[in-house]
Amino acid sequence: MKQDGTLFTLENDDLLVTVARHGAELTRIYDKKAGREILWGADPAVWDRHAPVLFPFVGKCYEGRYIHEEKEYAMPTQHGFARDMEFEPVLCDMDECWFKLKDTPETFAKYPFHFELEIGHRLEGRTITVMWKVTNQDSGEMLFMIGGHPAFQVAEGRSIYDFTFEFNRQGCREGQHQDSLHYLAPTPEGYESGELQGTLKLQEGRTPLTKGFFDTALTYMFDDAQVSSVSLLLDGRPYVTMGCNDFPYLGVWTMEETHPFVCLEPWYGLCASDGCKGELKDRKGIISLPGWDSWSRSYTIEVG
Repeated sequence: MKQDGTLFTLENDDLLVTVARHGAELTRIYDKKAGREILWGADPAVWDRHAPVLFPFVGKCYEGRYIHEEKEYAMPTQHGFARDMEFEPVLCDMDECWFKLKDTPETFAKYPFHFELEIGHRLEGRTITVMWKVTNQDSGEMLFMIGGHPAFQVAEGRSIYDFTFEFNRQGCREGQHQDSLHYLAPTPEGYESGELQGTLKLQEGRTPLTKGFFDTALTYMFDDAQVSSVSLLLDGRPYVTMGCNDFPYLGVWTMEETHPFVCLEPWYGLCASDGCKGELKDRKGIISLPGWDSWSRSYTIEVG
């Protein structure tokens, strides 16, 4: 384990991985054998993040506000606040590192729950496991969402249109064809709308990323835990594979004209519904955690 106080490095014969204290964010995946960067480099002129953790919300709250127990709270930024906070290193060795974040008076003012969020990264061969543990530090119910947002950049000399998606299924909605995926799409303002949905047709689980792919949906939000893993294929071979078994939602996003990367986003939660001004407990995808209880989940990133 190498560290400079702000960045922590995991390394083996295959990969070099760095994680930052800021946001406990995965900031680099370097494929040593292929000699290429896999994770987006956070160019501020394009998108200044690598793989932020979304907590305690996924997506936007309607009009930047939400209601909990009849009291209104402001949450003007999407994806919560954890991604912009300094985490405390807890455990760091050659192949695994853990960080934790606890509530503060500032977080409590906008998110009225006492919590501890622990985020870990483990390197094994060509696979990184991203681990989350959320603990309710109070006797009452805690409501939250959490998600990943890693951005995978294209290989040098290639474009995103050289990628093909390969989806592995773990479920099928009633009445849906086996070789297709149902998706929701956000409004231009970033809210979920029941009117914006569709079906992505696949051929043996695959579909190419063609020009105009994201014209149909600004973000593809695959619901109902349909996807157990998704690969970006390059020249017919896996470039990167995300394992997201049992995650209720998977987001796929980029901005075709400007973004030389594709985000594969495993979520427990969803952006607020358009016009939703109800209680937080009724928001689609919300997790309820009993007093003093803990909740743990993980997803994997396999390179090559």
